[in-house]
Amino acid sequence: MTLPSKDSLHSIQRRNALRRPQVLRNPLGFLQRPVTGLLLAVCWLGIAGCKSTVDSVDIKETYGPIGRLAKNRAEQAKRDKSDEPYVGLEQFNAAKKLYDEQKYAEARKAFHKIAKTKKWKNEPVVEEARFYRAESDFQLGHYPAAQDGYDELLKNHPSTKYLEHSVKRLYAIACFWLKSPKPASEVELASFKEENGEELLAKNPDARAPFQWRFLPNFTNKTEPVFDTPGRAVQALRSVTLNDVSGPLADDALMQLALYHLRRADYREAETYFEEIRKNHSNSEFVQAAYILGEHASLKSYQGVNYDGKQLLEARNLAEATNRNYPNSPQRQKLEADLARIRVEIVERDWKRVEYYMRRGEKESAAVYCEIIMEQYPDSVQAARARETLLKIGPKYAAGILSRPLFVKDAPVPSESEDDEDPDELMEPRRLDDSEGNEGGSAAPTGE
Repeated sequence: MTLPSKDSLHSIQRRNALRRPQVLRNPLGFLQRPVTGLLLAVCWLGIAGCKSTVDSVDIKETYGPIGRLAKNRAEQAKRDKSDEPYVGLEQFNAAKKLYDEQKYAEARKAFHKIAKTKKWKNEPVVEEARFYRAESDFQLGHYPAAQDGYDELLKNHPSTKYLEHSVKRLYAIACFWLKSPKPASEVELASFKEENGEELLAKNPDARAPFQWRFLPNFTNKTEPVFDTPGRAVQALRSVTLNDVSGPLADDALMQLALYHLRRADYREAETYFEEIRKNHSNSEFVQAAYILGEHASLKSYQGVNYDGKQLLEARNLAEATNRNYPNSPQRQKLEADLARIRVEIVERDWKRVEYYMRRGEKESAAVYCEIIMEQYPDSVQAARARETLLKIGPKYAAGILSRPLFVKDAPVPSESEDDEDPDELMEPRRLDDSEGNEGGSAAPTGE
């Protein structure tokens, strides 16, 4: 298999999983122990002054494309003006000659020697050597070594003039390791145009990431890593999104990451990348797909009424936003069906709350959810159950949410012992006696 170029790849498809540092709830609790407390206290004070790398982020050497160009030209003009020779230039030219003659193995050794010379570590020639060492590995087909080389270059020279070229190489390597997956427009989005789209998608082999042994060692194929080829591909795509956030391949890399996790049924991780596209790449060609597939991923990650409902609400919001922003979407029928399914799930979750509060004897809370169900989902099966429950517990616990109250305003409030009375009697208005309002005889109409 040969490595495809960027032009031959599908023009499709960042969140670097940052983990918050764990914080000790009682960092000085160990001082309660006399001996170990003293030793640990010394250690604690010793590291207290250390700063996290996140706390001391220095971006003064980080530039955009124009800034990188200006910086490199300014440095070159400064050296040209002073007639100061480049350190290691002779060795670099010799290695570059080997590279131009396509003697990549020999050139790689020469560039590596320059890059590892400690006394030259702050010289411009090192940046050039690191880039061409990675290029030599790429031309030799040693893609894992090439990935490491590009990552080393971007880490040590974040504003390198070779940033865009290195990012293109990393993206191409990642697509090669992922077997150049088909775009969403040919798989997921195409299936969702049909009424039975979910069934079609389940039968489509391209909708699932091909299985690869992560821990089976590879000692023969130098184009792939020794272990975990898919993991290294994800690492390369993340490097693209981190090092060139607003570059031309940033949204492509995010889409590739999202589709990879979606097709591995890692729906929560997929949705984070779809969200990244929606928020930070609003002009991308993948925005509409990020809404539709983000809704699909959120809904698929919902595990039922006994689990957290955040994903269900996210799916509802995304489906409504998609219909609002893209009213003529070919996938609108699928979104409408998902919204109907979401409504059923939401009302079922509210009914579970009613049952929970009734078991605990918290009738006020149960009445609130009963009225919410009746008001927002009047045609549901749970609405009829909610009405029966409200009639049973009586007007004493009415929450006042219903636009048409279930109980008459001045209806008598039943005592706790009257819970088993006929519910229909609670609905009957109070009748006037013949003697009320007319002392002399029978009651007469007000108008007479």
